[in-house]
Amino acid sequence: MQITKLILAALCCFVIFSFGKAQERPNIILVLADDMGYSDLSCYGNPSISTPFLDSMAHKGLRATDFMVTSPSCTPSRASLLTGRYASRYNLPDPIGPGSSLGLPDEEITIAEMLKEVGYRTALVGKWHLGDKHDFNYPTGQGFDSFFGMLYSHDYRDPYVQTDTTIKIFRNRTPEIERPADSNLSRIYSEEVIHFIKDQQKGQPFFLYYAHNMPHLPVAFAARADRMKELQFGGALGAVVEDLDKQLALMWRTLEEQGLADNTILIFSSDNGPWIEYPVRMSGDGATKNWHAGTAGMFKGSKAQTYEGGVRVPFIVYWKGRVSEGTILRNAISNVDVLPTIAEWAHASLPKERALDGQSIASLLTGETEEGLFEHRPIYLVNHGKVEAVRSGSWKYRELPAGVNNNSGKAYPAAKELFNVSYDPGERTNVIDEFPEKTKELKMLFDAFNATSK
Repeated sequence: MQITKLILAALCCFVIFSFGKAQERPNIILVLADDMGYSDLSCYGNPSISTPFLDSMAHKGLRATDFMVTSPSCTPSRASLLTGRYASRYNLPDPIGPGSSLGLPDEEITIAEMLKEVGYRTALVGKWHLGDKHDFNYPTGQGFDSFFGMLYSHDYRDPYVQTDTTIKIFRNRTPEIERPADSNLSRIYSEEVIHFIKDQQKGQPFFLYYAHNMPHLPVAFAARADRMKELQFGGALGAVVEDLDKQLALMWRTLEEQGLADNTILIFSSDNGPWIEYPVRMSGDGATKNWHAGTAGMFKGSKAQTYEGGVRVPFIVYWKGRVSEGTILRNAISNVDVLPTIAEWAHASLPKERALDGQSIASLLTGETEEGLFEHRPIYLVNHGKVEAVRSGSWKYRELPAGVNNNSGKAYPAAKELFNVSYDPGERTNVIDEFPEKTKELKMLFDAFNATSK
């Protein structure tokens, strides 16, 4: 009898301990904008666009100035973010279309799958763009308990893409809204997010991946309700970015009303830089203008390029009491760092038998490790499945053969370049001849990259 009581007491302690751990784990909201440039937010220097909510989160938390994506286009960037691994390791070199034989493989472990193992409720609201061919390519096959959104960008329709695909918003695997108006997308997603937050069960942490379609082109039709405002402020681009900010403010107010905000981590970023050199097909609607694409500030380059303008994007982190107020982080960090960082914060085990390319930057984000003392491994910039550049600290080596830009159709020459992007963030001066030893060092790192190892 005494032994039985001891066993029951031990079991009770285990249940209480486990429940307590679940209570202690933070909720996590990962917000991803689409094609947002480095300077599309007012807290990153835009003089015309007002984003008071994200500005306040940056002020109360952390704003990174050297956060980069490891691939400068939608599909590989999103895959890398969710897996902590370069997308070239599992053959997702470029954006994929409806019915593509490519997609996120079953054996890859996403942030959602990792967090489900420690009791998180997981949801994706918004854009996926990681395949639809097999059951395991869908969000619900990659660890998300629920999915509400589009499988691709909202430009997979005439006149932008010659396709018989009809744009739909899905709930899990079932189409729910057919041909949604661009002007309604942010509102539709916002309502779903608010419903998800209000439906939370006490004691169970949640992970919400909130992936907006905007400000990916076209933005003209998404901004129609703001025509008068366009004449005074940031135009169609400003209208959709300001609307995105307002919807995030509504989300956060709901978290506060539900008593969830104090234990919720908010991470905001973009999948790549702005589509400045967009293809001619995007202006075939008679409405899209070149100023509708986002801006990259002082940086050279565009979406689909490995210059800074294509890969350096906003990165804001807020976590009350853990991320110091008003932090500006200047270290080079990347999107493959997000999974291992979340794993540390959520007390989750890292994926097994998967070589992670990212590393936890948790101590850097919370200020436990000083910027100058943090050692980050080299960051590779992979485009079309091949390495094009490597970052090591402030130094960047870039090498690629002559070719043609898939977006603009413009030819570009072969390049072998070395930049110090702290001194020269605009990559104006190639110093490869001035620093032969540094060139040799980074060239060795560049050549050591294995784009296909598992």
